[in-house]
Amino acid sequence: MEEHSQIERLVLEELSADLELPALPAPLPAQADSAPEDTAPPAETAETAPEPLPDEAVTRHTTTLWKYRPVPAEEPEPFPEYLTREAEIPGGRVIAARVRGKKHKHEGTNCDDWFEIASAGEAAVIAVSDGAGSKKFSRIGARDACRAAAGYLACALTDALEGELSAQIRLPLAEAKCQAACGVLAGIVQQAVLKAYEAVEAAYYTRAADPAYTAALGRRPEVKDFAGTLLLAALLPADGERLVISCQVGDGMIALLNTGAPFDVSLRLMGQADSGSFSGETEFLTSENMRSLDALQSRTRIFRGAADCLLVMSDGVADDYFPCAPGLYRLYFDLVANGILPGRGPALSLSALTQQQVRLFKKLPDSLAYPWINDPGVEIALHDTERICQAAGLSLRELWEDETPLLLSRLGLDERIKAAPPAERLKIWLDNYVVRGSFDDRTLVIAHLPPAGGECPADTKE
Repeated sequence: MEEHSQIERLVLEELSADLELPALPAPLPAQADSAPEDTAPPAETAETAPEPLPDEAVTRHTTTLWKYRPVPAEEPEPFPEYLTREAEIPGGRVIAARVRGKKHKHEGTNCDDWFEIASAGEAAVIAVSDGAGSKKFSRIGARDACRAAAGYLACALTDALEGELSAQIRLPLAEAKCQAACGVLAGIVQQAVLKAYEAVEAAYYTRAADPAYTAALGRRPEVKDFAGTLLLAALLPADGERLVISCQVGDGMIALLNTGAPFDVSLRLMGQADSGSFSGETEFLTSENMRSLDALQSRTRIFRGAADCLLVMSDGVADDYFPCAPGLYRLYFDLVANGILPGRGPALSLSALTQQQVRLFKKLPDSLAYPWINDPGVEIALHDTERICQAAGLSLRELWEDETPLLLSRLGLDERIKAAPPAERLKIWLDNYVVRGSFDDRTLVIAHLPPAGGECPADTKE
């Protein structure tokens, strides 16, 4: 009973801080209609401070407080709850999913994230945008920015690669022609970002005089009401390697993994979450200093080399795996353990395990299930890398060298996940994994490019 009261007080103190209310003087019954938050409680004196509760104890309680509310039918341009997509690309496959965050579900408001993927001959294009949470129509800007950026970039790359550029990017990187070709392609990516801003501006002008949007805001719309971030990446084959050119405006993450490389050199970040004018603020496409090629050059990254996994995500995922190192390793391992990526070893079956594998399998923790916010009677059991490492006594480095614990963990996955296609598996995982303090929209796009003879996500079978 004492522990339960402690949890309730912790939740309510966090809730009070979130809503800028006075601190609660004593434990009170939980107020389930206000969005719970799993941040740390205020500091207390040594004499009165209780023993800190483990994250699992807090999250297990707070997950029962979230409510599900659909988006009101009268809302202008309501967004779908989910968005998924799969696409074949040269040498691999793209899987993508976007889910409405717990806070939006609790409040009955729209998801603000969007993504687009497109093909351009041998090239693949990925665009992800997170609409500014404080801006009423940012979801519209996010959608239109992604569509414009991906569409322009796919068309421009198709045209550019019909000429000499296609051969030049396959030359040794040290050659001037190859470097010049990369510079041309980087310029095309930057132009695509400017096209995205133009699309956001057009979205504003199209709706500026519409009474439905004025009524929803209580005033006439402004272009900043459509503000959002943009993460844009172009992926091309280049003489047995990968050429990736990216540009990032705002928060989120673009990263490359080479799962065949040693742990210390296997991760490369392809963007940086930049800040706005104030602490904790991010830049958006509508920011004044984002409207020139000069401003975008410092946000552009070019990589050529070995890589088999490109990850593009909104901050709803990136923040859960911060800091990037080792966070993005945990993300990759979570994707493998939950059957979204195949991993590097052969699929295992219970009937064919060695004695050593059986002993390890018995040490691994069961998957963890929480009530699904859409229907609390449904629980989806998922694996978590930290729990696997603790049970097996392994570091992330050791797990990188031998993924057997992850492949064994997959044997006990929820049958609903096993039976689903890859993008649906990704959606289920994004919608149900639980991290303390995490309630934002989540978007993750994965370009999986296995080496010759490797498996794509769609080929994963247990």
